[in-house]
Parts: sequence; structure tokens; C-alpha cells
Amino acid sequence: MKARTAFAWILVAVLAVITWLLLRPFLSWLLATGLLAFVLFPVHSRLEDRIGPRISAGLLSVLVVLVVVVPVTVGANVLVTEGTALLEGVSRASVLDQLERLLERNLGIEVDVRPMVEPTVDRLTDYVRASATTVVRTSLHAFIGFLLLIFVLYYLLKDGRLFVAWLKQSTPLDASVRDELFASADAMVWAVLKGHVLVAIIQGSVAGVSLFLTGVPRAPLLTVAMMVLAIVPLVGVAPVLGGAVVYLFVDGRVLAAAFVVVWGMTSVAVTDDYLRALLIDRESEMHSAVILVGVAGGTYLLGVMGLFLGPILIGLFKTTVEVLGRHHSVTHDD
Repeated sequence: MKARTAFAWILVAVLAVITWLLLRPFLSWLLATGLLAFVLFPVHSRLEDRIGPRISAGLLSVLVVLVVVVPVTVGANVLVTEGTALLEGVSRASVLDQLERLLERNLGIEVDVRPMVEPTVDRLTDYVRASATTVVRTSLHAFIGFLLLIFVLYYLLKDGRLFVAWLKQSTPLDASVRDELFASADAMVWAVLKGHVLVAIIQGSVAGVSLFLTGVPRAPLLTVAMMVLAIVPLVGVAPVLGGAVVYLFVDGRVLAAAFVVVWGMTSVAVTDDYLRALLIDRESEMHSAVILVGVAGGTYLLGVMGLFLGPILIGLFKTTVEVLGRHHSVTHDD
């Protein structure tokens, strides 16, 4: 019996390793697909009663392609193209000339800015071009990832209840512990999505309004960048807004620069403070340091998808420890 048990565990371990090796190249895509399925499942639950589970899952998958996949693909292409053009145009732009005149007028000295700026611009341009080459080399991987996302999303929506039932059945815990663990995990994921991802998207959009109103070049691209940066604690939209203020000031548009500063200190700040408090459950809120670790570690491990998935995975770990601690008599001294 012991030999058979040992063989069974060895077989399970070998198959687990093989499965991990098969999933690892597309782990970020699969996790992102699971997150999309989690967000869309309430919509699917309402639609399937009217049009059936297959049609509902198919329509939502097509919607993801139109709303998420296509814009992200086009946006990545525009980001590389516009970013390269922007860096190449810095040395030719009149901004440097105006900066030199500004320094000469205020400091009384002539400073040649170009020799200090152009080497940095050249290095950044070379980096962007190298990144573009990498994107081209990995296009096949991205294409397979997109296909996996769509097809797996369809089946997760259509058979999601069966998958969750299998997870619950396969979890070797008491029914009460298992149910509380799943319920707490569900609440934690929604808290992170609403309190950090959704707020970041809204905050970046609100900050982008000031760029559109003041005529800052490439405002759409910078707005998307602020949506991403707003996810990262201690960073937020400040780098982009600060750059916009410097650009407007150097361009001689002092009132426009002052407007961006005031807009950032009022509308953007209110969005971050009050909207986050409104959307997130205080009991599920994670410390900013934990979010920062999740974002940094998730990005390192999973790439861009880790910006969203990193905090969620740490939140799930936190929830699991709390639930298991309560049910296994783990007490804390006062």
C-alpha cells in the first residue's frame, strides 16, 4: 500500500510539473483571462437566462475583442510609433531653444542645452527602437496569447459554475472554511478592482482633461500613460502632469501651466481620496506599501498584466491567511 501511495504521489507530482511547464509561457494571459471572466460573469449570469449560455458567452467574448484586445493592440502600436517620433523630435523641437532663451533671460548666462539633452534622447530612442524590435519578435507569442484569451474566456463564462464547483470539491477543507474562503476571496478581488484599478482609470481620465484643455501634444497617449501610472502607489499621475507643467511654462503659457497645477491639486486629488474611499470596503483595503509590492513584483513576474494581477494575488494570500487563521484557532495576544 505504501509503494502504491508513493507511486501515486510521484505520478501526481510529475504531471503537475508538466502542466506547470505547459502553462508557464502563457501564465499572464491565462490569469488575465480568469480576471476578465470574473468581472464579466455577473453580466453573463443575467444574459444567459434570456439568450442562453453559449450565445451569451460568445457575445461577451466578441465584446472583449472589440473593447479590449483591438484597442490595446492599436494602442501599443501607436505607443511605439509615437514614442519614437516624440523622442526623435525633441532635439529638433523649439522647446530646447526656448529653454535656452529662458535661462539666458533669467540667469544672464548662455547655456547650450543640446549637448546635454541629445545624448540622452539618442539613448532613449535606441531603447524604444530595440523594444519595438522585441515586440516584432514576440508577435507570434502575443497572437497565441490573444487566441487563448478569447477561447478560454468563452469556456470560463459558459462553464464557469462547473469550474468553481470542481475547485470547491477539490479543496481539502471543511465546508464552512471553504465557503468563507471563496466568499472572502470574491470580496477581496472586487475591492482591489474597484479601489485601485477602477480609481486609477478614472483618475488618469480626469487628469487627462487638463492636457486636452491646455493643448498639450499627444494628450490621448499621455492620458493612457497616466491611467497606468495611477495604479502604482507613490507615483500616480504626477510625473506626466509635472512634465506637462514644465512644457507649458517653457512654451510661455504660464496661465495654462498654472491651470494644470490647480487641476491636479483639486480635481485629481479629490478623485483619488474620496472616490477610493467610496468604492473600497475599508475592511478589505490593503496598505499602499502592499499594493506597491504587488505592482512591482507582479510586473516583474507577469509583465504588464502584473500591474493588475500582482495586488490581487497578494490580496488573495492575505485573505487566505485570515480565513484559515480564524478557523484553526490562531489567536493574537492583545
